Amino acid sequence: MGVNEETSSTSTLTLQLFQDIFKDSDPGVTIDNFEEARGSGKGDNYTAALYRVHLKGYCRNSTDGKKLKWEKSVICKQLPHSVVIREAYKSVELFRNEVEFYTTILPELIAFQRSKTNDIFKAIPKIYLARDDLIIMEDLHTRNFQMPDRQKGLSVEETEAALKEIAKLHSLSLAYKAKNPKGFERLKSLIREAIFSSTKEDWYKKYYEQLTKNAIDMVSDVLPKNSKYVESITTFAGSSSFFKRIIELINVESELSVICHGDCWTNNFLYRYNEEGHVVETVLVDFQCIRYGSLALDVSNLIYCCTSKEMRDKHLQSFLRLYTGELFKQLKTLGHLSESYSTEDKCFELVNSDLKTYGKFALGLAMDILPMSTCASEDAPDLFQNRSEEATGAPELNFPPNDLCRQKMAEIVVDLVDSGML
Repeated sequence: MGVNEETSSTSTLTLQLFQDIFKDSDPGVTIDNFEEARGSGKGDNYTAALYRVHLKGYCRNSTDGKKLKWEKSVICKQLPHSVVIREAYKSVELFRNEVEFYTTILPELIAFQRSKTNDIFKAIPKIYLARDDLIIMEDLHTRNFQMPDRQKGLSVEETEAALKEIAKLHSLSLAYKAKNPKGFERLKSLIREAIFSSTKEDWYKKYYEQLTKNAIDMVSDVLPKNSKYVESITTFAGSSSFFKRIIELINVESELSVICHGDCWTNNFLYRYNEEGHVVETVLVDFQCIRYGSLALDVSNLIYCCTSKEMRDKHLQSFLRLYTGELFKQLKTLGHLSESYSTEDKCFELVNSDLKTYGKFALGLAMDILPMSTCASEDAPDLFQNRSEEATGAPELNFPPNDLCRQKMAEIVVDLVDSGML
């Protein structure tokens, strides 16, 4: 029998739970009730259940004791209720990574940053609760944050804003690792590679066989079949060793290895804009895929999976300069500049070198993300439908093919080959 994710949460969410969460930040508030709604659109999320919860209650005026209306909206992220779905997407491990990031990893990095500067990394939502099965965070929509159109991808300004915040996050790892290597090893030990691990190779075997076949077919549909581009992607992805190659890219130690966000695609960046439509604030969300690896893993994913070829042709070098400039500035503030990146130019060269080595990782993410990001919401499949209790391995892909996905996949391959990464 197939399974489908429920449209409402379980009894995990209770009035008492919310009352306990807000007793310190909103003392004196009594929460009377709450209403739930789906927290993401179709095709936007598959590995967790998201709900927007609107809390209603009251507090009392300190002068006359009269009741005053109190309301708050939060986002609740839960493990899928179905055990079958949890196992299909390895949701428990993904969820655990995010909880460790919010409760231990980031707080320790921020504490280190506070000892060096008052300019603290703030590009994450406020977290009210993070435990093994539930994360409750602020509803960024109440502060007018918006998610970009995943089919269009990021604009130049949105890309630059995201790169700056990713650079700030990466700088914390590099500096803390240098200043407190034992502490950093402890943080690193908390991370479990959610996908690209030799222990998961059998589980994802059919999934990635389908992904790689689809990617090669898409590139072959757009570009001449005897071109160097089709030959390159076929060599890289057209064999059973593809998954092992991706694992190797992650596990090779680099001087620029950091705790990466791990899932830099359009849906994981939210922006607040001014009246003229310019970005004034950026927030990173979804830290389920955090991993330890070269910072180029995140940079390549962000640039190649979230932008158009036209944009990369015009702005790639300026994107890398902006990212490197922010990284160098933050490292200098944190008191850590090694001989290898003692100047901004040296830092730029080192980042470029890592990008040459690890940039092809973006193709691994693109194979997974592009079918989702280019699919219209009304056409997005239910990947949970008809998932039987006896099914093993990652869910099969059934995204309808579309021309935008074919074009974007081909363009990524062209750029990676022409730049010497693939």
